[in-house]
Amino acid sequence: MPKKSPPGLEKRHIHCSICALLGDREYATQTYGWEDEATFLPPVSNNLELVYDLAPGSSRASQLRKCPECNTFYLYTSDYEYLVNGTEDEETLARLTDDEAAEYMERDNGLGHT
Repeated sequence: MPKKSPPGLEKRHIHCSICALLGDREYATQTYGWEDEATFLPPVSNNLELVYDLAPGSSRASQLRKCPECNTFYLYTSDYEYLVNGTEDEETLARLTDDEAAEYMERDNGLGHT
């Protein structure tokens, strides 16, 4: 059973100038031909730093990212589907607990690619 993080540590994002602007889970989608309905991740998500690339070389991203200000971890994933007239792209950004982030790092054996 994983060790639990100390109380309060998981809530550090609340007072962060970056993470306070991000929900626990952010989702965006863009579909060719439907640009007026496209959604995007909040621009502040671009401030997160890549810690590990969990799928190096893949066209579908799976990355462990971290806030440089409060050290909160996030899992960023992207997916796409080729359609006859273009593509449908999806992005997800999910806030992780420290324990969840540690599990991703352990799963990657500490050999992630940044």
